[in-house]
Amino acid sequence: TTASSAVPYSVFSKSMKRALCATATCSALFSPLATSIYFPSITTIANDLHVSVERINLTVTTYMIFQGLAPSFWGSLADALGRRPVYILTFLVFVAANLGLALQGSYAGLLVLRMIQSTGSSATVAIGAGTIGDIVVPSERGSYMGIFSGGVMVAPAIAPVLGGLLSESNDSWKAQFWFLFAAGAVLVSVLFLWLPETGRMIVGNGSIPATGWNQSLLQKLSRRKQKKQQQQQQQHQQQEECGEIAQKGKRKKRMGNPLRCLIIIMEKDIAVVLLGHALVYTGYYCITVAFSSQLKTIYGLSSLKIGLCFLPYGVGSSIGSIASGRLLDQEFKRFAAKAGYGADGGRSVRQNPDFPIERARLRIAFPMILTSAALTVVYGWTFRKSISYAAPLTLLFFNGLSIVGFFTCVQVLLVDLYPQESASVTASNNLVRCLMGAAGSALVDIVVGKIGMGWTFMIVAGMDLLAIPILLWEYVKGGDWRRER
Repeated sequence: TTASSAVPYSVFSKSMKRALCATATCSALFSPLATSIYFPSITTIANDLHVSVERINLTVTTYMIFQGLAPSFWGSLADALGRRPVYILTFLVFVAANLGLALQGSYAGLLVLRMIQSTGSSATVAIGAGTIGDIVVPSERGSYMGIFSGGVMVAPAIAPVLGGLLSESNDSWKAQFWFLFAAGAVLVSVLFLWLPETGRMIVGNGSIPATGWNQSLLQKLSRRKQKKQQQQQQQHQQQEECGEIAQKGKRKKRMGNPLRCLIIIMEKDIAVVLLGHALVYTGYYCITVAFSSQLKTIYGLSSLKIGLCFLPYGVGSSIGSIASGRLLDQEFKRFAAKAGYGADGGRSVRQNPDFPIERARLRIAFPMILTSAALTVVYGWTFRKSISYAAPLTLLFFNGLSIVGFFTCVQVLLVDLYPQESASVTASNNLVRCLMGAAGSALVDIVVGKIGMGWTFMIVAGMDLLAIPILLWEYVKGGDWRRER
């Protein structure tokens, strides 16, 4: 036990961890970026392709469905084969889809290629969360995950503005796909050249040298300079030092199993967390989708102005995520100290099934849900022509603070519950929340048309509040369920 506890969780330096977190964040940006860059141009695309706005909205719904389904495969594959090769594969799919979207001119092509685009980009959030789980101990995981989620939430803020600017300056909605194609091509080049492997099933804590596709081009060029004998001696020495982690690293590679996500979802503690999170996430997507359409309907804003109106929501979301991450680390250390593990928790916390990780992660989540529900109600009733749109924009800023802060709490908890398969459990979360979010986004405009914004968001707030007793169940019983698992 003493030798095991002396082995570091990760051999990556602090600067390398930050670089990997920044790369994971940049990669994960592309999923919400490709979603939201599209919103300001929906009416323009419908007119250009001679179809109804409802049919263009269908491409948003199908995008979200694939955003939920695709990570189930990619996340499992990333846990089995490593992060690096799956990062590269997903971005190659994404780049190819954007090239096709920029060149095609039919509704059928738009619908199919948007599905492929989603398939390529949507897994980056799961793989990015998995990467952070690979290299960061639980006592610091909240801060890193907060920065990761906060960076990802920049995309919904800037993407509509960017989409509006690109469409208006180039007089073509296809400009957004050319931009995504070029940006994706640059990033996949950086990944191929530099990104090291972090998957613990492949390189353990980073001490085991990567091989094949798990090895970056820079690593290959560097290692060619070493003699084969020296390389073998170094690998043998590192594997001895790595102890139990090295034993895991020597396991034979397995293929990803898309059904693995479904198996994870069936676990009681995971299922309860995912259901509570999905209810709040559905409300978040209802706000986003209705916000875009109602700004046009009620206030008659242009595409560019609609894009600019997303900025307060995105800025509030980013601040909320980063602040929540810091609070989570403080909560973790407080619980660890109270349990007698010292201020930082140490390795003993990770190995102790009796540590109340559910309570350490969820305690601050409940006031965030209550705040978001209250703000959602007020938002719905203030969104009307007689009231300046500055009012709902201000409410959305504070709603972003609370609702995305809650998302960060859940994301960190899921990685803690399944640290050995962090990408797969994040993909499970993505599957449940995106399918429910897709249903919400498809229905919200219809419901608003029937009963108005005020009553619609009373219902949305009710969904938020329903998540509280569900997550309280996890708060009380989650530790028992985790130990059974």
